[in-house]
Amino acid sequence: MTHATAELSATSNSRPFSLLVVSPDRKLLRQLARFLDVFGYHTRQAADVNQAIAAAQCGPVDFLIADALTPVPPGTQLCKLVRAQARGGYTYSLLALADPTVQQVTEALEAGFDDFLARPIVFGELLARLRAGARVIEFERRLATQSGCDPVTKLPDRSLLAKFLAQPIPAPFTQRFLAILDLDSFSRVPRNAGAEASHLLLPIIAERLCSLAPSGSFVASLGDDHFAVTLDTTSEHDAIAAAQKMIDALAAETFTIGTSTVHLTTSCGLVEHRASQQSADATLEMAESSLDLAKSSGGNCVCTYREVDHDEEAWAELAAAGRLFETTLARDVMSPCPLLVHLDETLDQAQAMINLTRLSAAVVVDSEGRLAGLLTQDQLTALDPRPTGKPRGGSSTRLVRHLMTSDVPKFDERATLAELLEFFTGNSSPLAVIVSEKKPTGIVFCQALAALNERLTSSHFAPLQSITETSDYLLVPDLCHADTSC
Repeated sequence: MTHATAELSATSNSRPFSLLVVSPDRKLLRQLARFLDVFGYHTRQAADVNQAIAAAQCGPVDFLIADALTPVPPGTQLCKLVRAQARGGYTYSLLALADPTVQQVTEALEAGFDDFLARPIVFGELLARLRAGARVIEFERRLATQSGCDPVTKLPDRSLLAKFLAQPIPAPFTQRFLAILDLDSFSRVPRNAGAEASHLLLPIIAERLCSLAPSGSFVASLGDDHFAVTLDTTSEHDAIAAAQKMIDALAAETFTIGTSTVHLTTSCGLVEHRASQQSADATLEMAESSLDLAKSSGGNCVCTYREVDHDEEAWAELAAAGRLFETTLARDVMSPCPLLVHLDETLDQAQAMINLTRLSAAVVVDSEGRLAGLLTQDQLTALDPRPTGKPRGGSSTRLVRHLMTSDVPKFDERATLAELLEFFTGNSSPLAVIVSEKKPTGIVFCQALAALNERLTSSHFAPLQSITETSDYLLVPDLCHADTSC
């Protein structure tokens, strides 16, 4: 059986119309580019035919505006040349003429031009002609869709794929699988290789995929970088092996677009098509689910629909009430103790260290490093309410043991998250100290624990003040180190 190739779907990502203006009048080129840019057109300019051909080779040309004054060959012949080079859909062509003769109009129509513009060009008329041309382009696109041929890859469409899936499986094969392939991170191609690179690359990849697919396969593109391949086999194992062989071969390829080289990997979703039990659309939907699983598994792999079912069951079991965090322990969510204050240090020494670390509290330990208590900024302020950082009269001889709180909530570092949540739910304490063998290893703040349930954004820890050149600006405090209230 010969190789059957198909492209699925005529719909592609929305993009600005690409317009090529060819004229020896460089002032006109600049003016049209500025004007058309305001209305969202992607414009390329060429002052002669060689530049026009090169520009057409760079990607699809939706509209061509050719100046009849363009010499060698005359502007009336540019339409054929540009259409021969341009890839993609239909190129709607306009010829700009000043005082046209009957012969010029006849030659232009025979050359394939769709419409005319009077010189000097009237901008309002140009917009009207482009809008009319856009309708023609859409008509041609719909016509190509009905014909079952994609204008970019030249492969058949979804309707032809559905018809193929309905055909009987040839002997000696007993099963038919549908593989959907999606190029990983394909959106980076235009960023790295130029705006039109993806349109130039897709036909090359489609051709390569056709050569890689097993004999008798039906290769299809589901639009953009989405392809489908049928695989007739005798087992799922053989189908997986065939799909893996294709994506491995694509990963080993180096594609050249102009002066750029492109390396791509491919994800694949695989499902068996049972014509007597399910429609082509149902098979496609199942294959898409398999593809989503391959993408979420890191890409560059093959996933079957059987794995989708298993993955759903595994997640449902994991996400059952109380299961997601059942292995989370206190040591997993605590903030390590950045500051330990000794019982016999003075309050001035403790104050200096708290000021330096910008903490609201310090854990106090005895001579053996065991938890003895907690000293808070509020306690120090109540003792002497003068501004933070100023020497505190009469406190130089007072020790931390005289002011600290010894009754401190504490949990072993192996305590579960559920135990911590239960404690904070029933108590007003803003924090709990985490210990290991009676020695403090960290602190869990009530507010910080609650914040774990919040959605983080890139601006979550953004500074409230404007940029400064001091080191203070570089401090990114934990939410609860500045305010420990629940």
